[in-house]
Amino acid sequence: MPPKTKEVARKIVVPVNRPEISNASLNFVPSDAVEGYQERIETDVDWTIQEEAARYSKNRYRRQVPEVLFSQALQRKISKSVLCGFLDKHSNISLQDQWEVILPTVMWDNEKFANEESKICFQNDNCITDDLINLIKNAVSNNDKKMTKLDKGLTGFRKLVRLNLCGNFLRDIDAGFMPRGLRALEMQSNFIETLEVLAAGLPSGLLYLGLAKNVIDCVEGISKLPDSITVLDLSDNDICDLEATLNAMATLPNLVSLQLAGNPCAVCAGYARFTLSKLPRLQWLDMREVLPTDRPDENFEIHPDDLRSTYFNFTIFRIISAPQPPKGDKGAIMTFHVELELPLLDATRRNFLMFRNNESLVEMLPPPEDDLWEPSKIGSMVKSKSVLEGEASSRGSHIFHLTAVDAREIRHYTTFESNRVPWNKIMNFQEPAVRIFCPNLVGLRDTFRTVVTLRLVYTVSIPIKQGKGDKKSVHTMKAGPQEQRATIATIRCSLNRPDWTQASQDYHWDDTLDDDAIYYGDGDLSTLQYSQAAAKVVKGKTDTDQGSARQQLPENLTCHFGFGIDTLRS
Repeated sequence: MPPKTKEVARKIVVPVNRPEISNASLNFVPSDAVEGYQERIETDVDWTIQEEAARYSKNRYRRQVPEVLFSQALQRKISKSVLCGFLDKHSNISLQDQWEVILPTVMWDNEKFANEESKICFQNDNCITDDLINLIKNAVSNNDKKMTKLDKGLTGFRKLVRLNLCGNFLRDIDAGFMPRGLRALEMQSNFIETLEVLAAGLPSGLLYLGLAKNVIDCVEGISKLPDSITVLDLSDNDICDLEATLNAMATLPNLVSLQLAGNPCAVCAGYARFTLSKLPRLQWLDMREVLPTDRPDENFEIHPDDLRSTYFNFTIFRIISAPQPPKGDKGAIMTFHVELELPLLDATRRNFLMFRNNESLVEMLPPPEDDLWEPSKIGSMVKSKSVLEGEASSRGSHIFHLTAVDAREIRHYTTFESNRVPWNKIMNFQEPAVRIFCPNLVGLRDTFRTVVTLRLVYTVSIPIKQGKGDKKSVHTMKAGPQEQRATIATIRCSLNRPDWTQASQDYHWDDTLDDDAIYYGDGDLSTLQYSQAAAKVVKGKTDTDQGSARQQLPENLTCHFGFGIDTLRS
């Protein structure tokens, strides 16, 4: 009788319910779209200071700029630098003498022998300016003649191994002028659109190529880069097609470090896993070391939708020590929720602007035919003489100034709301509080370049009771509850690029920080623990050395938020 074989349990694969995505997705612009719709989408968007500067620079210098060759730009740079005085060809004193003899002697004489008046005169004579801000502004505004083209003047630097051409107006680059011994080339913040011309003439021994913050949107030319390339920086460009990009990079045999963060393709759900599966030799991805646990297994397969979509997640870890609201009328429902403004992620708003010229997105529905909704009848839903309990009442009663909300007003074009919870010392919300499906990778990438506005809102609502004898018209809208709101706190979070190693980027805010929240860096606010009871002091340890013990509740209003995107982890 043959021995019994052990049956291996098969892993049950749970099917994933995926929203439908057209082949074009929302990155595609139809031919019948209204001209200028993209500009209207970005109207009233609050960008971070870095993005605001980048957009200003691109819009200002998008027009044709005068041609400035490398030799001209270099000469102008030297003539305006502090070295110019030491490079005078007509001087009989060598540069070494000026630095090592004359300059130290003058400084030593002034320090050791001059009286106080002489020191003051010396300081005044050698002071660059009393208005450093205006000096910087003038230097920036008068430095418009940046390089637009390379010439043979660069070939004279035969021993050059590192070249930095950042912050110029370079577009189509003839790499044939570059020294053949070049090992590192940095061209960040230019106007390069494609690599096809550049890649063909690069030195064969080039190890590092930096092309961050350009306007590259295609992958043509990547496969033509020198085989010697070990580090490639393409961050903060406009590359959308991840699969085509990685297929081209797979031909680079020595590539061990890659930066793609800041491109639309880098915010899709399958970005990190798919990149590491296509480029198994990578040791660094987006300045993060690739660990063995980050690499997918041999049977890794990816769904095409994971390369062109993901979910945006907003999580409220906790809201602590919110002021206790006053007692309301009988039947009133008093809750707290958080509003989140994300104009670039609202597909309804995007489609509205794509095909209509109307600039306003706040529309009022026609008034009902009966008197179910009358703003004038909405009175105060909070008792004038409320008995509040504890310290929180005297501290926060003055902020609950309620205003009526028009239930017919369409507010969802730019605003997303969390679930509503009753007041508590520690208020917890569902996780994530807001979850948005994003097939528009460009809009998602740009969202992480904005300053997101949050509002902690207190709401009082009273359901409308319909009498038995009330007659309703067939065409009458269904009236909702009478509602009033008060904004308790307005918080601004300057977002950063998503990190494929972190589930979210976390922010801390309390009412001592004005409007701006503090970015928590690589920390994880979700792991913090709080207790309403007094913290117990462990014997032999101080109050500040409690390890993982629960922390005591802060006395002031404190909010912890997190922003992230779905990333394949298995």
